[in-house]
Formats: sequence, structure tokens, C-alpha cells
Amino acid sequence: MLYIEVPECLLCALESRLQEARKFGINDLNKYVSISMKISELMPRGRTPLFIESFEYMTQLLNDNDPHAKEKRELEDIASSILHKIVEDVGDDVIRYFEVAAAANSVDVPMRDYQFDINDFVNKLLEDAVWLGISKDSLSELLSDTKSVGYIVDNSGEFQIDTLLIKKLIDLGIKVTVYARGLPYEVDVTADYVSKTLNNNVEVISTGNRYPAFYNRNLWERLKKHGLIISKGVGNFEAYLESGLSLKVLFLFRAKCGPMIRLLKVPKNSPVIYFISGSK
Repeated sequence: MLYIEVPECLLCALESRLQEARKFGINDLNKYVSISMKISELMPRGRTPLFIESFEYMTQLLNDNDPHAKEKRELEDIASSILHKIVEDVGDDVIRYFEVAAAANSVDVPMRDYQFDINDFVNKLLEDAVWLGISKDSLSELLSDTKSVGYIVDNSGEFQIDTLLIKKLIDLGIKVTVYARGLPYEVDVTADYVSKTLNNNVEVISTGNRYPAFYNRNLWERLKKHGLIISKGVGNFEAYLESGLSLKVLFLFRAKCGPMIRLLKVPKNSPVIYFISGSK
């Protein structure tokens, strides 16, 4: 699958990069033209290369390998400041932490039909999720039989919330391996940052580049060894669909865009817990 919906996905990529250019102060019309031409050039390669390579092109135009670095630090600080409140509200309910992790996926760069709101991020973390393909009781049973989890992380700020779920999984006696991008991509965390944050409590695997784990064939054998994959964010979900892999994956994200809302038949911006029980 190259695109969930071709017209909207292409427009989303174009609008995201043009908004990014404006945000970082690009005023040269020729650069906006070159961004549009780069998008056009990348279109036939599919959704994941389109977004990744167009971001790479932006870093070249800006002469900055991590243009969202300041924004990421701010997100990390805000999320870290509210962790204690989440723990107070949720307590020891492991399943509830899955819903919180899904709700935390509100973090993102501007995109078509979606603008991140820091107040929504903070105030909607305890929002109930839409459960697809699995129930809360079934997830409890699945966890009781799972020895190894591969956890694919996503955005800064959101990742601080993920650490609460990761700790709960470890407390259950599950071995957790975290997968993160090797190089900066938008506001996503990198493997280096994850390693420093988790203090060697879990194994951290880098993709080695800006691409997500599901798109890196050299990681497929590793991923297949886990009893369960937990995958954060829409980008990782779409990369899985493109990959052709068939794994047991629990996707945690918010349905932010029209194509995703129509595909899953869920309300706009709702937290989603979606289980795919693919055979290895």
C-alpha cells in the first residue's frame, strides 16, 4: 500500500512541508517552488519515502539537521512536569496506561486538517480510547502470555508518557526493547535521546537513519522475535501497512487525518488502540 488515500496524503505532505518552511522563516519564493518540485519527484515512491525524504530536503534548505530541536525540548519539559499527576490519576492500572499512551499521540507537526495544541495534549491525556480488534480483557490476557515486547516510539513529549507504560510492562516481567529513529525526523525522539532517558533500563535499537523501524528491512528479523509489538503514531502505522509485514502489533495513536478517520471509522482526533494479530 503506497497511500491510504492518494490525493489527501499528497496534499498533506505538501502542506506540512510548506508550513514548516514558513515556520522556520523561509521567504524565498524559489525555495517554496523547489520544495513543491521535490514533493512531486518523491510522490511515486510512496508515503513513507515522501515524508522522510522531503524532511531531509528541508534540513538541507535550512542547513539544520534537527530544526525542531528547541520545540522538542519544550515538549519534553512540559510532559515531564505532569508525569506525577498522571501516575496519581491512573495508579497501577496497566491497561489504562495504554489508553494514556494513545491519547498522548496528539503531539505532531502541523499537517492537513490538524494543528497540535499543547493544552489538548495536557488536558486530554485521560481521554478514553476507541478499541479496535481487541478488548481490555483480551489485552490483559495477551500481556500475561507475552515475554518480549518491541516498543516503537514516536514524538517528543509523547515519549515521556510512554516511559510510564514501559515501566509498567517491565514490572510485569516483560522484556522491553525500544526502537527509535537513528536521526532526527520532525519532532520524533531519536535512539540516542531514548537511551539517555531510560538510563540503560531497556535495550534501545536505532533504525540508523530517519526512517521508521517497520521500513528498515534490516530490523525485520529482530521485530519478528517479539511476542508483541507496540507501535506509536500514525506514521509508524502507515509504514507497517507499506512494509507488507505480518506481525502481532498493537497500534496506539490519535486519528488525526481524514483518510485515517475514514479507514478506521472513528471520530476525528480520537485516541485509538488497534490490534493486528498478523502471523509471523
